[in-house]
Amino acid sequence: AEDAEAEAAAAEEEEGESEGEAEAGAPVTARYEKGEYRFAREKNCDLRLLDFETFGGFGYGVRKILRQAADQLSNKLSHAQHLDEVTWTTKNWHGLQMQRLSVVLHTAVAWQTVNELA
Repeated sequence: AEDAEAEAAAAEEEEGESEGEAEAGAPVTARYEKGEYRFAREKNCDLRLLDFETFGGFGYGVRKILRQAADQLSNKLSHAQHLDEVTWTTKNWHGLQMQRLSVVLHTAVAWQTVNELA
């Protein structure tokens, strides 16, 4: 009986994971509360919910926006970026921006961790 329960629980977990994976690329609509982002909404700004994982993963929306921006720039770095920002690991605009976002994300997580432990 315990084996059957364990198998049923494992099957439910697998089903939940596959559903989440199927919906990972789907746009998410956040519930609007009056007053939230009022200024941006009055100016007809494009507001999007973007996912960043604690350990450096970027959600579908972030990757899509970065790819669109890279395509607009032909994925090429400017002369100033070559002089000031490029490291040996970055060869194009998309790689540089992914690296920069990763550094900012990890720095924010580190500061949050320090503040929680202090």
